[in-house]
Amino acid sequence: MINYKAIQRKNPLNDEVKWYPAIVLGNPVLLDEMTELIALNCTVTEHDIKAVLSALQEQIVLALKQGRSVRLGDLGSFRLTMSGRGEESAEKVTEQSIESLRVQFRASGDMNDALQVKARGISFHKVKESEEEETETPSEPSDDGNEDGEL
Repeated sequence: MINYKAIQRKNPLNDEVKWYPAIVLGNPVLLDEMTELIALNCTVTEHDIKAVLSALQEQIVLALKQGRSVRLGDLGSFRLTMSGRGEESAEKVTEQSIESLRVQFRASGDMNDALQVKARGISFHKVKESEEEETETPSEPSDDGNEDGEL
């Protein structure tokens, strides 16, 4: 079940304030719990799973540092995005113009399909203020009132 609550946001296009649904996150699934859950569904031990996940993380970081994207089949893909300072000409854009890097994860089509609002197994519960745990970082609504957030 996905918990949500209503929060107010201002539309940056017209400064109109409306109420929008926002996910209230539950406790995160930590590495130990994830390895235990995977081990319950296959013949691989928790220690082997943890080693593979750790190696996967290291290899993703190395590939991203080499300027490559990483595609993990039906899971999705990772790539770097960059932000920087605007310069007056292309010639003035240098390494010093780069201000930050971020990792972007894009879910595969199969994962997106499995997580659609009307997908089987998806249900929602509106929480009261006293039930809240942690609210997702709100993104600004797009011009049609829907949210477009990055993962």
